[in-house]
Amino acid sequence: MGRVGGSFFYTLPSFPHVSGIHKLLAALLALLALALVTPPPQPLGPPPGQRGGRAALGFFTVQLYGERPVAPSEVYQSGYTGAGVRVAVVDSGADYLHPDLAGAVECLVSLTVLSRGRPLVWCAGVNGTLQQAYEYEQTVYSLTGRYPWLDEHGHGTHVAGIIAGSGAASGGRYRGVAPGARLWVVKVFDARGEASTSAIVAALRFLASAPVDVVNLSFGSVEDDPALRDAVEQLAAAGKVVVAAAGNAGQYPYSVTYPARYDRVVAVAAVLRDGRPAPFSSMGGPGVEKPDAAALGVAVVAPLPRYTVTIEAARLNEYYGALSGTSMACAVASGLLALWVEAVGRAAVAEPGFARLHSAPANPFPVRTYSAGWGLLLPP
Repeated sequence: MGRVGGSFFYTLPSFPHVSGIHKLLAALLALLALALVTPPPQPLGPPPGQRGGRAALGFFTVQLYGERPVAPSEVYQSGYTGAGVRVAVVDSGADYLHPDLAGAVECLVSLTVLSRGRPLVWCAGVNGTLQQAYEYEQTVYSLTGRYPWLDEHGHGTHVAGIIAGSGAASGGRYRGVAPGARLWVVKVFDARGEASTSAIVAALRFLASAPVDVVNLSFGSVEDDPALRDAVEQLAAAGKVVVAAAGNAGQYPYSVTYPARYDRVVAVAAVLRDGRPAPFSSMGGPGVEKPDAAALGVAVVAPLPRYTVTIEAARLNEYYGALSGTSMACAVASGLLALWVEAVGRAAVAEPGFARLHSAPANPFPVRTYSAGWGLLLPP
């Protein structure tokens, strides 16, 4: 156990590489017992010839502009919960046993540890319980030195909680936008918040044939990568609702990042609680009709892992933290679109322009702008 800011938290278990015949035998037996469910894992390295592109997670851990920390459920209310809707979170993994997430996580997918060259997947009720996934993850770490699904950064847990957190650890206070949705946690980002474009592309191609409805991409790159564009097109062609963060480059024309800049992606800007565009939120410009819509993205409270992570500065207590960024706004928008999928069906929500048609002008702008797009995305 450790302590941060007066609150106890759990520390990621430290599993040294196996030493001694007994430890080695125990680890191998544990792995063999699960081999019928999941093939042996291997660490992921960049595929030959795909080592160039990188993407990063963007956020701010300080409370900006005097804004008090606020939960999405305080701002967005609806008679829908996202029940029956599956949302994929392509990020840094998650603390999937967190009280707010344990009931929402359906599948865990790793692109940082592979199984026979394919994503390492664990689905609750198919491969076993999430607790068993955690125990298996310990074995994987002892053999590879990597956690396939646990969030060592913190960003992925926060994003997942904004979308579908139950608020269980706060008596419902810090509930997510669509607490009835089911989550597919897809880990591509490492403890530093970085990922190769090739890993992201592999994740998106995997999700194109997965039974998910909404794909949340709370990250960005300044590079227009053809492989990334093609993967996004593949997702959209498969009828998925693809949502991406506009970027945190500031109020400068043409600063929207990729993949948010692509036509078939809902690009989301960040606003303060009163609807004013956040100064860090990226802009489009003539010829780049982005962002599409805006959502709350400043001082957003959502779950953090219950153990030490890279973004400890964001922590409010054992269970929650406050972050600002278009990553948070993107997650809010994904939750809202999950509500719309429940209300009107995925086919309607996946239609081009749906988010624009269901947005209201953002204060103080009465018309569409390159700062906040067509305005604040509304719940059904």
